[in-house]
Amino acid sequence: MQGLSGQFLVTFDWLTLAIATGAVLFFAGVALSPIGNRRLGGPEARPEFHLVTWLAMLFAAGMGAGLVFWGAAEPLMHTLTPPPDGPSAGTAAARHDALAITQFHWSIHAWSIYAVAALAIGMNVTPDRPPLPSAPFTQLRSRGRRLIDWIAVLAVIFGIVASLGQGILQMGTGTQRLTGWGADHPIVIQLTLLGTLTIAYVLSASQGLRRGIAVLSNINMAIAVGLAVFVLAAGPTADILRTLVESLMAYGEDFISLSTSLRAPEAAREWTRDWSLTYFLWWVAWTPFVGVFIARISRGRTVRTFMTGVVLVPSVVTLIWFAVFGGTALSLSASGADLGVTDFRTAQAATYAVLSHLPWPLLTQTIALLLVFVFVLTSADSGAYVLAMFSSAREEPPVAERIFWGLVLAAVTAGALLSAQGQNATRALAVSGSIPLAFLLCAQAIAVLAQMIRRDDGSRQAQRRR
Repeated sequence: MQGLSGQFLVTFDWLTLAIATGAVLFFAGVALSPIGNRRLGGPEARPEFHLVTWLAMLFAAGMGAGLVFWGAAEPLMHTLTPPPDGPSAGTAAARHDALAITQFHWSIHAWSIYAVAALAIGMNVTPDRPPLPSAPFTQLRSRGRRLIDWIAVLAVIFGIVASLGQGILQMGTGTQRLTGWGADHPIVIQLTLLGTLTIAYVLSASQGLRRGIAVLSNINMAIAVGLAVFVLAAGPTADILRTLVESLMAYGEDFISLSTSLRAPEAAREWTRDWSLTYFLWWVAWTPFVGVFIARISRGRTVRTFMTGVVLVPSVVTLIWFAVFGGTALSLSASGADLGVTDFRTAQAATYAVLSHLPWPLLTQTIALLLVFVFVLTSADSGAYVLAMFSSAREEPPVAERIFWGLVLAAVTAGALLSAQGQNATRALAVSGSIPLAFLLCAQAIAVLAQMIRRDDGSRQAQRRR
């Protein structure tokens, strides 16, 4: 898997960046077009979920535990270890670039990738056609559409396993810090956490979408907001607010250059592949899962509201989150604190390390551990729900199928954790699964554009007839 993903990044690095940047242009074009007034699910459809719940479900499914994992780590890592062609480590210029790069990885590009897939699916959902990756390809025979859906099944498994593995590793680190257990044999703690997560998932799966995933998503957001407000108030508030402004300005200044440049050949371009392009392929790997899930919960909203809610609102929340936790980490590091974050292997400890320097560390670290658990649980629940939709071709899949896919995800995650490569194996799984989906995402975007053209032509013909 690692060889396949590495070769793809070397050969198609330009395509990967073009897909991510193209998704941003697609989002802007659709949001401003006349199609923005169209209602997903038909003119009579109305939203099923309250706005706050809908946004919470979007966020929990789209990123969730990843933000807790990287919130404090990534700005700090890029400041202390800049790209090979970047400024000197630890300087103000390195901090500027680190804040811009972090937003580049997690903000508008990432959510635009999700939006393309979600819109392509959501625009083609009808009462008798469930939200599936093959939904935009109405001209294909049923056998061809089912093939697309089953390819998506494999990719979704790879992508979710990568996220579950990352979450389990972070929970394992938190458990070790809080209890001292598992320092000599971390895999025991990791597998125990995975087993606990699986049991919790089975209980959640029996509750359905409204009483299961929706409730978990609201709990996620309540805990996340509470933790962020605490860090803002108890941490270096002035530095956090300064980081928020700096992040916005740095992201705006570097947006075009980051979106269009692979960096110089050799070491700098290799850094881009290892970081930026791997992130983008990770988001692509999640498009069948997140796209289908977003399409399912967004019926009844207009395209313009949908695009704004899926891209702009999460991007603003992401900006604030990284300013709070990343700004605190940078401030602590500048004051001489050693957070122990040097590379990808130590990133999972960053949030706990930051909280250890603030008041009530035991309580806040426990809350952070709980937050990761609920985020990972929501991802597993949402992922199995979507996989069951794929396999049953039903909008409300049977509970038994949801539980089956949850157990499959747990088994594959256990295999990834037990492998010698650890986190590298989970990342390689996500990137490998994204390879066919990169081309599927392009096809979905073309299908949406074709629908917009046909709709525009139909409107013009109607006007001429009148």
